[in-house]
Amino acid sequence: MRAVATRFLSAVSVWIVITPFFLLAVEGEEKQPEPDVAATTTQVGQEESLRTGDRPLEALHSVLESMELIDAEIQKLNADRADATELEKEQIEAAIAELNTKKDQLQGDFESIATGINPEDYEDSIAEVFVLAEEVDTLLRPIIEELKDLTEKPREIEELRSDLATWKKRAATTSEALLQIDQLPKPDDQALQEQIKLTRQTWTERKKQAQNRIQAISYQLEQAEKNQPSLLEIFKNSLRSFFRSRGRNFLVCILVFFATFFLLRFLHRKVDEMFPWRKKTERPFYVRLIDVGLNLFAFVGAAVAALIVLYATGDWLLMGLAIILLVGLVLAAKNGLPKVYDHARILLNLGEVREGERVIYEGIPWRIDRLNFYTILRNEKLRGGMIRLPVGHLSGFVSRPYDKDHEHWFPCDEGDWILFPEEGLARVVTQTPEYVQVVKLGGAKVTMPTADFLSKPFENLSGSFRISSIFGIDYEHQADSTEKIPEIMWAYMTREICSLIGDRDKLLSLKVEFATAGPSSLDLAIISDFDGSMAAKYQVLQRAIQRMAVDCCNANGWVIPFTQITLHNAFQEEKKAEVIEEDKKPRLP
Repeated sequence: MRAVATRFLSAVSVWIVITPFFLLAVEGEEKQPEPDVAATTTQVGQEESLRTGDRPLEALHSVLESMELIDAEIQKLNADRADATELEKEQIEAAIAELNTKKDQLQGDFESIATGINPEDYEDSIAEVFVLAEEVDTLLRPIIEELKDLTEKPREIEELRSDLATWKKRAATTSEALLQIDQLPKPDDQALQEQIKLTRQTWTERKKQAQNRIQAISYQLEQAEKNQPSLLEIFKNSLRSFFRSRGRNFLVCILVFFATFFLLRFLHRKVDEMFPWRKKTERPFYVRLIDVGLNLFAFVGAAVAALIVLYATGDWLLMGLAIILLVGLVLAAKNGLPKVYDHARILLNLGEVREGERVIYEGIPWRIDRLNFYTILRNEKLRGGMIRLPVGHLSGFVSRPYDKDHEHWFPCDEGDWILFPEEGLARVVTQTPEYVQVVKLGGAKVTMPTADFLSKPFENLSGSFRISSIFGIDYEHQADSTEKIPEIMWAYMTREICSLIGDRDKLLSLKVEFATAGPSSLDLAIISDFDGSMAAKYQVLQRAIQRMAVDCCNANGWVIPFTQITLHNAFQEEKKAEVIEEDKKPRLP
């Protein structure tokens, strides 16, 4: 069994490792163009160059030519800078700086090709100081760039409007400057006159430049506003672009996450079924610890597999969002550490609620079958008597061991006849964790919540039941009331009851005994026990026993007394008891 489990876990590990590379291969096949003869010929030539070792030299020569072209362009710009205006000089210097940056990059490429080592590896050999803000900035930069791309068009229009306002302000400034220069008196000094002329020429060029920029920006702004799509089109285009690139990566990531999660959960169940602890009633502590660890591993493994997919596809935006989400979950879990601690105690069977014990949940007794992230409570006496609860719902409850032989999980079964003190006789037809439905004699159905049903007192007649009756005979039979009459009545009633129910075995016992000497009668106790199958005739048997007792008295000539009251007259010399009959019915023989 352990060998099979090991093979399962090995298969999962291999699947997690191979999946990203498979995705890369599929993506590479999608991007690969269809082969043609020219491409094949070029590829053969390149392979031959690689075999002869000429490929690195060709690459170095190409980089060197690019550097020489940049040097020539820099020299040309330096030559033009001598005769340029101040504004043009600023533009030339910016262009030279950009060319120098490109030249530095080409120099790095040249060294990398020649040495086979990235120059940055040499520069990074000195340990750098770890700055958290810079690392976070690196992580968030793809997300910010993506947000900037989404708002590129509105920002472009706003930038054009801002530039237009700036150049209009500059044009107004140049107009004021030229007006001020024109209002100056003509100086006699030739040098001063030349300097004023040069200044006027400079501001005239600035005004012309401002007017040109205003005209160009106005046209660009007009075109941008004309070509600006509606919000619906922007949403459609963004959605289409998302599903062409990142949408596919996102769907694959979600698919891999859930596939890995459910696969690990499936293997967890298989391993749990294979090992011998499954057959034990109580699981040891180390088994519970392994069980909790495997549950956590299912989530962690699925998250790692999803991140590997994003890393393999090179989608740093989604990977950054996934990392931020995981960090948020960790920070949120930190605030719930007390709950996590309580849940861990319950899962490890160290809390107030323990596996295999009895707990009262919503007024109903349940057996805790399995403590897990979703705990299973079971009551086999109820229809659908299994509920699955999150482990957090068990906080605050207390379980206890129970006696398997003497403790019952529900006071009745479906089909049992029960007797309520007020509602009378009824039959249980349905009992579930939510409600119990009974049918009274006559067909009326009564439905009540299960907890309310358990709070009511009632008798369950389906096992066996007893009917006790008191029957009185007259005092004139006092001599035979303790032995002879009970024996005769027992024989008579046994015969009649068996005839009524049709089966002697269903009459478990019958006793007719002298009970008490009452004020007006000698009372006999008729005690009869019946099998539970006769519960439906409970009220019929109650009435039949009284009827049979009267029939027995009639058959044997026993007098059934009336209720009598004795009055004493205190004013007469001879006190005589006067019997007043309350009931005017004729006296029975």
